[in-house]
Parts: sequence; C-alpha cells; structure tokens
Amino acid sequence: MVRLCLTWASVGVLALPAAAAAGATDLALRYQEAWYQENGLAGLKQASAGYRAVAEAEGVEPTLAARALLRMAACHRQLGEEAAASEAEMLARRRYPGELKGFPTYRLEVLEKQLDEAFNVGDASTAAQVIVRFLEGLDVVTVHSICESVYNRARSVEARDPLASIPVLRKAMAISTYLRQLERSAFAQKDIGDIYASAGRYEEAVAAYRKVQQHFPDARSVCAWAQLSIAEVHRLHGRLAEAVEAYRAVERECPGQMTQVFWANLWMGDAFRAAGKLADARAAWRRVLEELNEPEHADKIAIAARLLGQADAQRQPRVADDEFANDVAYFLAVEQELNARPERARAFYRRCIALSKGNDWPRALAARALQAPEAPPPANR
Repeated sequence: MVRLCLTWASVGVLALPAAAAAGATDLALRYQEAWYQENGLAGLKQASAGYRAVAEAEGVEPTLAARALLRMAACHRQLGEEAAASEAEMLARRRYPGELKGFPTYRLEVLEKQLDEAFNVGDASTAAQVIVRFLEGLDVVTVHSICESVYNRARSVEARDPLASIPVLRKAMAISTYLRQLERSAFAQKDIGDIYASAGRYEEAVAAYRKVQQHFPDARSVCAWAQLSIAEVHRLHGRLAEAVEAYRAVERECPGQMTQVFWANLWMGDAFRAAGKLADARAAWRRVLEELNEPEHADKIAIAARLLGQADAQRQPRVADDEFANDVAYFLAVEQELNARPERARAFYRRCIALSKGNDWPRALAARALQAPEAPPPANR
C-alpha cells in the first residue's frame, strides 16, 4: 500500500512538468496565431489582443512574454496609438530587462529612436555633436548595424514617399560620416539632390548637390557626378547658359574624372541641339570623338560618332544592362531625330523611360520629348 502511494505520488510529480510543457506549447501557438493576424491578415487590433493575452497568461515563459509585449507595441504603433505602444514597451523593459538584451532587432529600434531624438536637438551643429556623443558610447559593430538599418529605412520610405525619405537619409549620412564612410555619405547627399530634382524643386536640388562638393571634397567621383547633376537641373529648368557653364565646370573642377567629362560633353551637345544651336552641339560631340578618344571609352565615343553621322567608322553603341542604359537609349532617340525618323525616335524615348530607375534624370527629358509636338527635321545636319 505504501508502494502504491509512492507510485501515485511519483506520477503526480512527473505530471507537473508535462502540464507546464503543454501550457508553454499552447502559449507559443497562441503567439503564432497573433503573429499571423498581424503579418498575414493585417488584423492589427486582433493581433494586439492576442499578444496581450499571451503576455498576461499565468506561467508564461519570460522570453515569450517580452516578445509578445514588443509585438503588441508594434501593432499599436502601426495603428497610430503611440501612448499604448510606449506603455507596452515600458512594461517589457520593466518586467523583462534581461530578455530584451537578447533581441538585437528591438535594441536597434530603441537605439534608432534615441538617435532620432538626438538628431532633433537644436541646430544642425548641436545635433551633430549630440549624435557623435551618442555613437561614441556604442561598440563599432552596433554602430555599423544602426547605419545599415537607417539606410534600409531610407530606401523603404523613398519607395513610398521620396521627399519623406530626406530626413532619414540625413540621419543615415550622419552615421556613415561618423564611420568615415565618406563616399557613401557623399552619395547620400547627392541622392537628396536627386529627390528634390525629381520633385521639380530645382533650387533645393542645386543646393543639395553643392553640399556634396562642400562637405565631401575628397569623394572626387561623387563630386563630379554632383556637378553634372547641377548642369542637368539647369537644363530641366530651361537655363541653357547656366547648364553649359555647369557642364564645362565638370572638367575644370573635377580633373581626371573622365567618365563624367564624357557625359558632360554629350549632354552639353544635346542641350545645344534642343536650343536649335546645331553647330555648337556638333562641336561638343566632335570633342568627345576627337580629343577624348580612348579605347576604354569606346561605347561613349560610338554614341558621339552616331550623333555626328560617322557611325560606320566606330563600333555600334550597345544599350547594356547598366546604370547608363537609359542615357544610351536617349541618345539613340536623338540620333533618329537628327535623321528625321520621328517614329523610331519616339520608340527609343519610350525605351529610355522603361530603362530609367529611381530618379534617373533622362526619364524627364524623354517624357518631355514624347509630349512635345513633332518637330521639323533639322535644317543643317
């Protein structure tokens, strides 16, 4: 009889962990159901309630509870309920500080929020100093992680609302500058100019491009692209004289950046052509063909040859799958216009638009060409 009692007691002891395991499994399944409501069905209110039930369940495992509170906060934030989101995050920090250290994504979110607060302190100079002090308190790996996260956020925001991504790009640029990633910072500053230009805010675009040259003079290639972009903005704004001077400044102010010099002369010729100054256009293209003729730049030289009616003497230009594909398609359209083939020109303009990515500026010129009435053939080839 004693042995029987001991046996039942032993069964009872063994049953407790089994029941706990079953409860943990049930809570994990309920967490997954809430996650599916949030991410699969976009049912944020239902998901929030599900996460709350998991976090408040008796005997819930701390890591799961902390995770549920953070997801509940994320749901509230997406619903615009900032106070409820902050309350859930505060509860997670107060109850489970140890568990939160194991969530690197959440730690990055918290650090980015603190960085945003630092960035908005006082004037730009003061904010920069606060950011440096903030970043100096973190290990380098974490700073790099924050940098990548903010750049990714900028790209995500830009896809939905380009102008809204500018403040995020500025934060990203401040971090990459701190990390001495100067060329990356210079490109971020140029991206800001591209966004303004694409929105038709030309004065702000020019100011942003000039900041590339002022703040990152050692990033010479990016400075040359920024100078070329200044010329392009003037062209889009109908300022031919300013555009021509800016095109010429590419070579004068950025010596040695031959790719940009080639494009500056090609585009300067097109600006002259659009203004009806065909002799000046041919002079710019002839300079590419005769003075800048190097084998490694054969594709760009071939474009100039076609524009000058000398295609037989040069290799045919290719519309390659690279960042200049839309530029090449645009100039092939110009060649067709010069040869009085408007339908073929329009086909290449449409191809230019299809090949343009993001804020690539030839898209705007090609769109204008397609909207314009058909022009008479050039009087002087």
